[in-house]
Amino acid sequence: MRKKSNPYTIILLSFLVTLCIGTLLLALPIAQKHPVPIIDHFFIATSAFTVTGLATIDITADYTYFGLTVIMLLIQVGGLGIVTLGMVIFILIGRKVGLKNRFLITEALNQTSIGGIMRLVKFVLIISLGFEFAGTLLLALEWIPEYGFWNGLYRSLFTSISAFNNAGFALHSDNMMSHRTNPVINFIVTSLIIMGGLGFTVYIDLIKKKSFHALRVHTKIMLIGTICVNFFATALIFLLEMHNQKTIGGYHWFDQLQMSYFQAVTTRTAGFNSIDIGAMNTDSLLLMMLLMFIGGGSTSVAGGIKLTTAAMVIFGTISYIRGQEEINIFERAIEMKFLLRSFAIVVLSSTLIFIITFLLVQVEHDLPFLPLFFEVVSAFGTVGLTMGVTAKLSVAGKLLIILMMMIGKIGVLTIVFTFSKPKKQLYHYPKQDILTG
Repeated sequence: MRKKSNPYTIILLSFLVTLCIGTLLLALPIAQKHPVPIIDHFFIATSAFTVTGLATIDITADYTYFGLTVIMLLIQVGGLGIVTLGMVIFILIGRKVGLKNRFLITEALNQTSIGGIMRLVKFVLIISLGFEFAGTLLLALEWIPEYGFWNGLYRSLFTSISAFNNAGFALHSDNMMSHRTNPVINFIVTSLIIMGGLGFTVYIDLIKKKSFHALRVHTKIMLIGTICVNFFATALIFLLEMHNQKTIGGYHWFDQLQMSYFQAVTTRTAGFNSIDIGAMNTDSLLLMMLLMFIGGGSTSVAGGIKLTTAAMVIFGTISYIRGQEEINIFERAIEMKFLLRSFAIVVLSSTLIFIITFLLVQVEHDLPFLPLFFEVVSAFGTVGLTMGVTAKLSVAGKLLIILMMMIGKIGVLTIVFTFSKPKKQLYHYPKQDILTG
């Protein structure tokens, strides 16, 4: 009898194979302006494929257009998902997608049912390419006059793909700092980031439903949560940094607001920066680590524990404090298994961050704790922001951050289920109380 394949194992293996191919392509002489250590090729390939944006080298100074195009393609494939891309290829060449592959794509897109999964795959591709094309055109209107036609068009395409897929790679040595006071660039990039971070199931729900009341609870949480988190994050960064002359202090209030907004939006998972992260106040950095930990939406290109997971933990806590036996959100009762899943994600993620930070501190004795902690959270959230320590990491430190980026992209539950075999409990023990608190 043929042994049933574990979909999580297939996802993990396809992930690793793609990383190896990306690393080898970046290591080709045609991809480099001058020799780069293999560990840095591996780091950049991982960062691009996990749509993170952390870099141990200056990609514009060290890679040719061929190398940059490899990075851009890795970002695109990483954003769509290697399994999703594989299903798209199957559709294009006319091959039938069997039940086994449908289950695989269901796990890859974090869906609960295989019903309509192939329509979702097609929709993911259309939405992604549509937003990226629109972003490229809008950015080109700004950058072609500044950089020339081909250079400006390439920068626009690269940045649009990077922004929508929440990657954070930019073709400027200072990332987006040279455009910090350009409201057009800021609005286009942040809009692409938000659109990429909402999640593809949200768009499907918005298209199908005719009123806000009819939307799924997930969609409502994502829409309201995104607006609220971005608003309060913008306000807090503005208030915390308005007198910091090294970041936004000294600028006109409008420029301060747009820089605060840009950093609030991009911190949740994209990794672009229009201000010097290493010069920010400690309280601002702690806020940013919380935003990176939360991340964006499920079935999106974003990282982190996901906004809906954080919402479930908050609503579950509120329900317990109120003495309610069930969780009610927008006049709908939520099954307890989703709360347990959310708490498992938070606990596993927090534990992982602690372990990797502990190990990183052991191997990087000469680097301060806060920048290292910030680096780990950034890698977990596939954000790409750094306090300036990425290039200073040792080989062991780079490998730890690579591992964190991989887990952050694949998901802690996928990793756990790859090496475990969950079994349905067929019996129940007698109940007994336990003292807590």
